[in-house]
Amino acid sequence: MSPWLKVMKVRSYPKGCCHFVLAGTMVLATVIGCAQTPEAERSEMIPTPAATYRFEDVPIPRSLAIEKKESFIYESEAIKTGILVYGGKAKVGELAHFFKENMAIHGWKLVSNFERNDALLTFNKPGWGCVITILPTGRERAKVEVRVGPVESQ
Repeated sequence: MSPWLKVMKVRSYPKGCCHFVLAGTMVLATVIGCAQTPEAERSEMIPTPAATYRFEDVPIPRSLAIEKKESFIYESEAIKTGILVYGGKAKVGELAHFFKENMAIHGWKLVSNFERNDALLTFNKPGWGCVITILPTGRERAKVEVRVGPVESQ
C-alpha cells in the first residue's frame, strides 16, 4: 500500500476539508503526470505558465526546475523581491537567447548583456530591475539565477 494512502486512512479530517484534500490530490496528480512527460518535450524552450513560478512577468523555460533551497522571496503588500534559482538541461547560449526574446514580451528592456562561457543579462522596466545570471553546470546543463527587485526611478 502506498505511504500516501496510509496517511489518508490514519488521519481524520474535519467536515468541509474534503475539498482541500481533493484539490491537493488533483494538483499532485498533475505534477506527477508532468514529471512523466518525455525529455524531448520538457527540454523545449517555451515559457512556463505563470502559475508555476513566483514572478509572473519573468518567463522561465520549461526545461528548468526551481531549486527551492537556493531560492528566496520576500513579499509584502507593497513589494515583491527575491532570488529564484533554477537548474536543468539547457545550453547557456540558448537560455540567453530565450531571455532576450521573451523578457521584451513582458515589458522588460535589455540594459546590458555579457556572454562568454556564462551569461549576465540585466533588464529594467519602470520601477523594477532584473538580473539574470546563467552558469554552465555540466554537459548541456545550466543554473539560472533570477534576481528581481525595485529600482529607484531617475
